Amino acid sequence: MIFAFVFLCFFFHVYAIQEVDIEYPKLKKNRVYRIEFPANRHWVSIGYSVEKGETIYFSAEGTISLQKGNPKAYCGPNGYNLKTMQQPITDKNIGALIGRVVLLVSIEEDEETGEEIRNEIIKEFYIGEEGEVVVPIEGELQLGINELVVEDNEGNFQVNMRLIEDETIH
Repeated sequence: MIFAFVFLCFFFHVYAIQEVDIEYPKLKKNRVYRIEFPANRHWVSIGYSVEKGETIYFSAEGTISLQKGNPKAYCGPNGYNLKTMQQPITDKNIGALIGRVVLLVSIEEDEETGEEIRNEIIKEFYIGEEGEVVVPIEGELQLGINELVVEDNEGNFQVNMRLIEDETIH
């Protein structure tokens, strides 16, 4: 009886740790993808996966407010000319358009609370108004605002992105 109990505990513990393989479609080369990105969301998945070493060209436009009702808190994709230690990329302007790639390694369940624990590798990068990014790791591509408190933001960035064939963007 004790053996059966130990076996069942081990069996359920092993299956509480799941290897996860979420398959997002891959970006197609030289196709332009247009995304309307809301400034009041922390991170938004674009619904595509990327591979390490791929080069993506981004261009963005639009104006957002970093604080509803504050006429001095507006900025474009390059952000507001202020840097703080309380933002994802500290050496870039607050409110700038940024991205990240998320590689989901596994999902575990906390045995006490039943809460889902996601084990991820995350690499963030600056996008701004225009530029190329070499993808640092494989995974899900997401867009974000270089700010931690986004709930009081308003507005959108219109983002165009394209997986490019070679070193040139034109």
